[in-house]
Amino acid sequence: MKEVKGGYITYLKRLSDNEVIAFAKPDWNLELTLFQDSNGDQYYWNREGLVRFGGICGIETTNCLVNGKHSYINQKRLWETMSIVGDDPYRNFLGYTVKRNIGISNLGKRFVYFSYGVAVINEQSGSWYRVKSSPVFE
Repeated sequence: MKEVKGGYITYLKRLSDNEVIAFAKPDWNLELTLFQDSNGDQYYWNREGLVRFGGICGIETTNCLVNGKHSYINQKRLWETMSIVGDDPYRNFLGYTVKRNIGISNLGKRFVYFSYGVAVINEQSGSWYRVKSSPVFE
């Protein structure tokens, strides 16, 4: 399932019977950009190329390139994302998890509560892992 949310394409993935992750993918053409050689073939940028030429648009923005380049703010947003997801933001995405839990009160009654977190997901391999959320929200 995918929907456009203010410039971001978001996806949902079921992690278990009680947990889902919502994650956003940067646009390869308008945000991360691709390297094009003299033959016209396109390739992913390596870390150095991404740091120099890539960026991530802000919310409610679908195209943030100005004269074919990213502003410092867009570049900084990508650098911060890469500090969490690693050097491959083409395949590793930042996500938000929601887990349904069942607890038992001190009176013995069952109740439902939800826990939330931040995770990195590699959609291609299906692997994911939790990350400490406090630095993400700063």
